[in-house]
Amino acid sequence: MADLILELTVMISLAVIVYLMAAAVPRIEEEEEEGEGKTQRTVLPLDKLDNFLIKLKDKSLRRTKILLMRIDNFISRQLKTKKP
Repeated sequence: MADLILELTVMISLAVIVYLMAAAVPRIEEEEEEGEGKTQRTVLPLDKLDNFLIKLKDKSLRRTKILLMRIDNFISRQLKTKKP
């Protein structure tokens, strides 16, 4: 079980590193090539993916902040009740 948790942690950290590296690399806009004999390339919706990931990151950070604030309030209440 510990091995599974360790492997998941490593894989998640690698995914975060790849995401941060991809976000740091500036996007290069490709000009549309029109001409005969040229193959069509599929265009990935990277802008939509970036917007989705930014929204997901913002939501998770807000929820983490709220969770930490609740934990802080709980600890503060517990400390106040323990005072003589």
